[in-house]
Amino acid sequence: MTEEDLIRAKGIGPIVAARLIKAGIKSIEDLAKAKPENLAFVKGIGTSSAQKIIANANYMLTFERGLTIVLDKIKENFVKNCPKCGGDMENKFIILGPERRLSAYQCNTCKFYLPK
Repeated sequence: MTEEDLIRAKGIGPIVAARLIKAGIKSIEDLAKAKPENLAFVKGIGTSSAQKIIANANYMLTFERGLTIVLDKIKENFVKNCPKCGGDMENKFIILGPERRLSAYQCNTCKFYLPK
């Protein structure tokens, strides 16, 4: 992972993210598992800040897992029912040229297609 992953957590900027990477914390998951007393040894992070950063990292992970579940359900519904007319979607190949085909879901009613 990179510094950009850690910067997503509230309370971490580029400089602190670089310090965390040097300390062995390379992802939001590592940050969420860290202990406040260990995180407080990183220059620029105190004990109370460490607690807030860890809580924020845990919140982000929970939120992202929930969001992934919701998006997967939406995708699953799009594959079954056309988002345009509600008709049944079927797996088809759309011919784009003599040697180009696109695998997609196509509505049997309105012919709307959704690329995979």
